[in-house]
Amino acid sequence: MKKLFTQLRNEWRGNFFLALELLVVFVVLWYIVDWCCVTARVYFAPMGFDTRHCYCLMVNRLTPNSALYTPGRTVGDDMDDLLEIAERLRHRPGVEAVAISQNCIPYGDGSNGIEAFVDTVPVYAMLRLTQPDYMRLFRIRGVAVQGADGRTVYTASSDSLAAVLGPGTMVLSRNAAADCDALGRPDATELLGRRLSLWKPDTDNSLRVAGVAEPMRWNHFTTADQWGGPFLATDFPREVMVEYENPAYLQLSVRVTPEADHGFAETLMAEADRLYRVGNVYVLDVLSFDQLQHIEELEDVNEVKTQLCILGFLLLNIFLGVVGTFWFRTQHRRQEVALRMAMGSTRRGIFLRLVAEGLLLLTLAAVPAALVALNLGVAELVDVGRLPFDAPRFVLALALSWLLMALMIVVGVCYPARRAMQVQPAEALHDE
Repeated sequence: MKKLFTQLRNEWRGNFFLALELLVVFVVLWYIVDWCCVTARVYFAPMGFDTRHCYCLMVNRLTPNSALYTPGRTVGDDMDDLLEIAERLRHRPGVEAVAISQNCIPYGDGSNGIEAFVDTVPVYAMLRLTQPDYMRLFRIRGVAVQGADGRTVYTASSDSLAAVLGPGTMVLSRNAAADCDALGRPDATELLGRRLSLWKPDTDNSLRVAGVAEPMRWNHFTTADQWGGPFLATDFPREVMVEYENPAYLQLSVRVTPEADHGFAETLMAEADRLYRVGNVYVLDVLSFDQLQHIEELEDVNEVKTQLCILGFLLLNIFLGVVGTFWFRTQHRRQEVALRMAMGSTRRGIFLRLVAEGLLLLTLAAVPAALVALNLGVAELVDVGRLPFDAPRFVLALALSWLLMALMIVVGVCYPARRAMQVQPAEALHDE
């Protein structure tokens, strides 16, 4: 190492510009790696639910223009018919769970907000108006539940969340109270058993917090703290369904067993007119949640693909530039390699020396580059909307950037160094 430092100092003019190039390239590469790491961490983070083997049934109501229309049916009758369809689906072979909800299914295109109050401090969340089986159907991950007897159970399952969700109770997501800094309760688990007023503080319209669940992310490109993550789930009784007047405004979700998930949608639609049309209510279409996910995330997927193409092009240029620079540098030192071999150096020793020299230059350039990258992060010139800029994020991107550039340097040194070492020392010195 001492000899390497001495040689680098003696050749400081050429090494200075090479180190400057490595510094600039390192900062650009760090930015690319940081964005890729953030996107990957957000994409692969837990969703808080599971939609595998789940289907959404679109229902509608016949109009008087239909030959099958039954006159005299009221809105209440239509909701009873919808509940009857749901009950028939529960008895269908292969069906695990059925739930009716309003504008709150995963990968849906709409949402409802609600405002609850802890004392007088508001808590904003997404309203999930649904039947209790919704928790079991989408495998909502529970944190804790508290029964009517006041007994609290932690590490709750989706079944226990479904058991406590009913008239007079609610289920909060763990981060629903994250913005209530004045309360000192960033975790909603501490609100178990308390009654929270809805829409206005100190009103009789209140519900008891009977369960706490993990947040449900909106899609794979948003975090649990963004809109859609914090939620407040309440029961969806028949009298509330009637207020929506049309079954088309409600969603009927179904989970089937893995064995039954083979042509389920086609088979159900073939039997829909015979088995699942009650009164004026009928099943219009069946969509898997994989289809809904594709529709919901299509724009984000296309945007990420575009950004990855741009970043991939920049990464290719960085790779060719760094490899080419060290390739030319090693090829240019062909006579030095021959002289070292003539003085008794081994091929392995020369190769390791050339690689170590490149890595030492990279490390020296990485120190000021890290300071530049740190200032970029502190100034929030990177993506901080999805993940905060913290020490683990900074160090991870820094380490990956160093490893990538080290790999490029090794590739740039390896082939020309091996070729130079295959030349006889006398021939190389004669050329000089």
